[in-house]
Amino acid sequence: MYANNASTPLLIRRNGRPQACDPCRKRKLACDHAQPVCTRCKRRKQDESCVYIVSGSKTPVSNSPLPSPAPSTSSAATRRRNSHPIQSPSTVRPEIQPPSLTRPGYLGPTSYCDIYEDSLSLLQGPETSTPQSEDVSHHAPVRGSQNVMSPRIRDMCLTVLRNIPSATQGSMLRFKHGSDGWIRPICERAVKSLYDTFKDYFSASRSTAKLEELAQIICSNTSRPFSDEETDPQQWASQFMGENTRWEIIGLLSIFWDFVPDLDIAAIWKGKRSAEFDRGFSISRENLQLCFDLCKEFSAGNSLMLYLSQRCTVVHSMFVGDANLLVWRSHAESISLLTFLGFHALEERSRHQASVCGEIKKRLFHHLFSMGMVVVSFTGRPPLIASRYSSTPLPLDVSDDVLFSDHETLMKAVERLDERGWNTDGKIYAATRIRARSIIAAIREELFEIALGNQQVATVETLLKLRARQLQTVSEFPDCLHFDPTDLENPEVPVGTLASRLFVKLEHLQNMFFIERLLLRNGHEDKGDLLKVSYELVTLTLPWLAAFRNDCEWLVMAYAVPAGGILCLELLRPTLHVRPHNDPRITRSNIIQKLSLLVAYLNWVSPWGPNGDLCSDAKSVIQRVLDQTLNAASSVYEPPAILEWDFSTQLDFNFDLLDTFDWNRPDFPPSQQSNQ
Repeated sequence: MYANNASTPLLIRRNGRPQACDPCRKRKLACDHAQPVCTRCKRRKQDESCVYIVSGSKTPVSNSPLPSPAPSTSSAATRRRNSHPIQSPSTVRPEIQPPSLTRPGYLGPTSYCDIYEDSLSLLQGPETSTPQSEDVSHHAPVRGSQNVMSPRIRDMCLTVLRNIPSATQGSMLRFKHGSDGWIRPICERAVKSLYDTFKDYFSASRSTAKLEELAQIICSNTSRPFSDEETDPQQWASQFMGENTRWEIIGLLSIFWDFVPDLDIAAIWKGKRSAEFDRGFSISRENLQLCFDLCKEFSAGNSLMLYLSQRCTVVHSMFVGDANLLVWRSHAESISLLTFLGFHALEERSRHQASVCGEIKKRLFHHLFSMGMVVVSFTGRPPLIASRYSSTPLPLDVSDDVLFSDHETLMKAVERLDERGWNTDGKIYAATRIRARSIIAAIREELFEIALGNQQVATVETLLKLRARQLQTVSEFPDCLHFDPTDLENPEVPVGTLASRLFVKLEHLQNMFFIERLLLRNGHEDKGDLLKVSYELVTLTLPWLAAFRNDCEWLVMAYAVPAGGILCLELLRPTLHVRPHNDPRITRSNIIQKLSLLVAYLNWVSPWGPNGDLCSDAKSVIQRVLDQTLNAASSVYEPPAILEWDFSTQLDFNFDLLDTFDWNRPDFPPSQQSNQ
């Protein structure tokens, strides 16, 4: 009995185990049972020989009258399925069955299979080398019990589908600069194909039977292995567009849908939260998490699922705060999926081999790496990912439009890049921000090894070298990323450009903040550098809070509050009256003004918002410092006295480098989220 078509069910031997393909069976090698061609035969370019043969056996009969979904979307599978066009939504009746991988994802050089691959290569002579990051999405799922949709899965699917807005409302996606990146052109195409293909399912009267039918279609599509090795953007996107719609893309669209029309997004950061905002945010969060859970039921993992996982972390942080266990677990799951897929171990290739899938993988890794360092900055917990175990190069600095264009256009853009991979157009793209953030995050990781490591001891010389490298690194960024204070008052500077420059500047200043703290801890002479960095952090964060109020609670806790702690110390233990600062802006009067503004912004943050309790506590302490400072001055002509402070009342935080006043513990703006 032969099986070499993608739509053929997996053959089962008499002992109940899946049948290996004929070449793997003859060599007595482990087969991953992928159809139409297993991964091992694909690597050896033996597509035609990869057949599945079982003598006198029968494939298991399904309890459901629905046919099995095709388990592969590889290029070979596409060629073999040309004679089997996809059925229309009204006639497709897919079978629902959760998959499980026959192989455990990416396996590095120390894994058991790597040793046997070396032995096999010696036995059989030169073969095509195995890539470090194998596309595990090609691995076919092992078909377990042939059951229809379980009640739990059914309820999850129906909840998501009932939440999807009508075509009139849902066709307009709500994008924000900095929060979309490469996913924006994908969602713009996907939302149109979704409503064009399944418009009959999203009418005003959505019957349960019709939604169950659609749920079966999407679950079946999601169970098909997803190829992240396509070089053609159209071919890659066709795996989740139209009749191939998967739960991953439904989840991504849920990020940008307005579930409640005409909603004031900034309402949460005002004095009150409207019921409409609560309802819209809850629906979006619910859909996002349910779609990710459905992906875990049916998908073997892919780039879209990884992006969806990262966005779940962001949305959770908006709801419960960045230090919450739910956010930490969600972030850990994203890192686990990242390394499972092997996106951390991509090899450096020639620029002329650049492809849409390769660049998306790079962007995902470096975005999550930067996000991981942001989480460590906020919580002081050990990082869940380390660059020492990663080899993925920086993404090329090309625009999203170019990335999803034809190969010729992509190559022309690649040729215009400078020797370091930056664009020469003078523009800030999504990849530009990711590259800059990841470069800064790599230096921050070294600082965390010093600050958080039990046995890591850094000398002053080492820290001074790190400071010099940080300054040199940022100075080598493209001119388009350099922040000029006059940009804040220049109406000709686009908001998106200003936000990107300002954010990179703040990230740089935070690294300098950590370095100066470590230098003082190690006995380096205090020349006022930490005070200057802190003053700049507070000064630059305050106007940002007014512009991006939906991110204000995270921004103020990440940048302004730690720096404000240093300014508070200067008021309580003054030094400026003895040794004026070389920066004329830094005076006792200006420090009081900045802290007063900071209190006003902290008072603006809703106490029931994410991290609202931390902001409220920080505001209380700063207010007490200001009150004690101003009330203690007996005369403006007398030098300020060193004030006494009840340190037993200070806040309890846990990150030593951010613990500037013994009271600081804990994406990408401008966006809906805090860790973009």
